[in-house]
Amino acid sequence: VKILQGKVEVLGDNHNDSQDRIVRVKQDNSVLQARVVMLEEQTRDTEHRGEEKLAEEQRRNRELIQRIEREKTLTVENYSIKQVHLEKNNERLEEEVSRLKGKVERHQKERNDLEDRVLEAEQAANALREEGKKLAGQTKREQQEDIDRSNTIISELRSEVERLTGLLESKTRVRIPSTDSMTANTDHLSAALKTCKEENRSLEEQVEELQAQLLSKNIETGRELVIAAPKDSLAAEFEAMSQDEDEQETRETLELRMSVREAQEVNKNLRTYIDGILLTIVENYPQLLEVKHKPA
Repeated sequence: VKILQGKVEVLGDNHNDSQDRIVRVKQDNSVLQARVVMLEEQTRDTEHRGEEKLAEEQRRNRELIQRIEREKTLTVENYSIKQVHLEKNNERLEEEVSRLKGKVERHQKERNDLEDRVLEAEQAANALREEGKKLAGQTKREQQEDIDRSNTIISELRSEVERLTGLLESKTRVRIPSTDSMTANTDHLSAALKTCKEENRSLEEQVEELQAQLLSKNIETGRELVIAAPKDSLAAEFEAMSQDEDEQETRETLELRMSVREAQEVNKNLRTYIDGILLTIVENYPQLLEVKHKPA
């Protein structure tokens, strides 16, 4: 009996422990059920927020896709318009390139023609310069010959004046020379004066004619070059040559003018000297003129 009582007590204690455990398990179960309910509510809230967020994201994605589609459509249209414009520009540029190629070929041909013309002009200018030099040299030689002849005539006139002066001075000691001799001397002086004047006039005419020929040739050559070639393309290439030609022509013209001026000065001095001689004869020895006019 004691043993059974002991076992009963043990069983009772075990039962109490089991009851306590059951109570604790129930309490834990209640807590867990509350947590499960809370977690379910949290899950539902999370799912609801997730669905709302997903819906919002989907809406924004749809709007973004629509906007991208619109932008894509606009971009494609813009690129299509640009493509059409570029194709037109390409066609226009191809036409422009073809036109420019033709123009370049034409300009190249014109340039070759201009180079040939410039070469011909240079050759013509060189020929004109050489001809001008020859004319200037010839004019100088002729002027020098005229000056030498004038000097010779002056020397002869001086000798003749000295001879006449000697004859007139010896008039008081010797018999007056014959009328024919005085008349011959006076005629010789008049003829010499007339010859000098004619040579001077001929020299001036020759110089003026040479200047006119040289100027006419230069003007005609320049006019032909200007008329034959375009102003825009020829001006730059012709300018340097024109300057050289102008300088050369200016020098040659100055040389001709100096030569003419020297010849005119010599002839002027010659006329002055001869006029002085005649004036001296008229003032001091009028009988020579009287003798000359006696036969009339």
